[in-house]
Amino acid sequence: MNKALRFRRKLAWTWAGVALVLLAVFYLAVRGGGESIALEGWVAHTQEVLGVIGDARLERARLVNRWLTNQLARNGAGTGGSDADSDKLREDVARLHTLTADNPAQQRLIAEVQGVFGKELTSLDGASSQSSAGGTTRSANSVPWAKTAETTARLLALFDHLEANERELLASRSRAVQANARVTRIVVVFAGLLTFLILGTAGYFIQREILNRGRIETGLRKAQELLGVKYEDQRQELGHAMDDLHGHIRARQQAEGEIRLLNTELEDRVEKRTKELQEANHELEAFSYSVSHDLRAPLRHMDGFSRILQQEYGTQLPQEARHYLDRVRSATTHMSNLVEDLLQFSRLGRQSPQLCRVALRNLVEEAQAETLSAPGNRDIEWRISDLPEVEVDTNLFRQVWVNLLSNAIKFSKNQSKAVIEIGSREEEGETILFIRDNGAGFDPRFADKLFGVFQRLHRQDEFEGTGIGLATVQRIIKKHGGRVWAESQPGQGATFYFTVPTAVPRCKTHETIGARA
Repeated sequence: MNKALRFRRKLAWTWAGVALVLLAVFYLAVRGGGESIALEGWVAHTQEVLGVIGDARLERARLVNRWLTNQLARNGAGTGGSDADSDKLREDVARLHTLTADNPAQQRLIAEVQGVFGKELTSLDGASSQSSAGGTTRSANSVPWAKTAETTARLLALFDHLEANERELLASRSRAVQANARVTRIVVVFAGLLTFLILGTAGYFIQREILNRGRIETGLRKAQELLGVKYEDQRQELGHAMDDLHGHIRARQQAEGEIRLLNTELEDRVEKRTKELQEANHELEAFSYSVSHDLRAPLRHMDGFSRILQQEYGTQLPQEARHYLDRVRSATTHMSNLVEDLLQFSRLGRQSPQLCRVALRNLVEEAQAETLSAPGNRDIEWRISDLPEVEVDTNLFRQVWVNLLSNAIKFSKNQSKAVIEIGSREEEGETILFIRDNGAGFDPRFADKLFGVFQRLHRQDEFEGTGIGLATVQRIIKKHGGRVWAESQPGQGATFYFTVPTAVPRCKTHETIGARA
């Protein structure tokens, strides 16, 4: 069908081309005919002007001959015929003036002819008057003919100039007529050839299409004869196929129903299991909070009584007893810090961050002031780059910086001069922050254990701590939709990285969880 449509389109374009060629030929023929008529009219006009110039020459010659005849017959007073000739000549000149109205150059020459002719008539009239006054004995040779010789020569020259101009116009217009005729013939011949070519091409394609269709029809007839199609058998086969299709559809629908039922049961199980896990988490958090909270009072008692023993009876106790008492107080302090960290970690499980846009530089400076308020005189070089504004929970993120700065200060205590560097960079729609120190570092094989609760890579006597600070950092960062990781080599310091989404418009801050008590 597409092939037949293409053929019809080609045929339509062919007839359109033929029609356009014929219209163009008709237009050019009409325009050429009009131009030929106009040019032939100008040729006839020029020939008419030449005829009038010839008549004017003839009338002027008759006038002069008649005047000479009268003078030779010594009949100066009889000039009636001359007046008629002069009137006829004036009419011819006036007609020339009318016919050449479109030619300014010829108009100027005709005006000059009129002036010179008037002078010639005046000269001839004067000569006739003198001849009449002198009587019949005066000879024609005595007429003052020499006075009019210059005027006569000028008049003849003007007639020659007029005739030459018109003959030049006649030649030019005749050439234009011939050129227009040649162009018309060329256009007609070219159009005929082009039409013949288009029609021949169209005939070729039509003939080829007819032959193709004949071959196709013959092939179809042979195919029908060879196949011997039995329509009843086809309907039966189609009925069997439809039955099979319906059977497959029913089986598929049944399978889909079973899948939906299984999905519903699975969703119910997942929902039930999720609720159980949530309840277990709540119970675990409540238990952790309760245990941590209930441990506070005994710890305070232990710390208080041990401090009283040191203050009241310290001088009476032996050296070994004082050493044991110091270890009791140290363990009590460590346990108290552990309880506080557990309480804070428990709060994080229940707290949703209140996001707002804050300047990280301010949070870093607040955390820096808090960590440096601890006793001890340390030589620390701070390298803090420009930090962006991000959308975070102000108090939670302050705790992140406090924990990370405390960690960097703690693990670089063995260095004569600690160097702590803080910076950031933008990458794929998120802000990557880092804090780098020149401390003890750690084995990178155990980097995945850093952020677990109670996970420590160093002994307590080397670096004090509860093992909850980095776990708190990880939980806060994950609540903000970020990631946290660390890179290090033993003895070469450590770098902690974490990400936060790019900041959005500023909002009001909300106080949530405070810093470590």
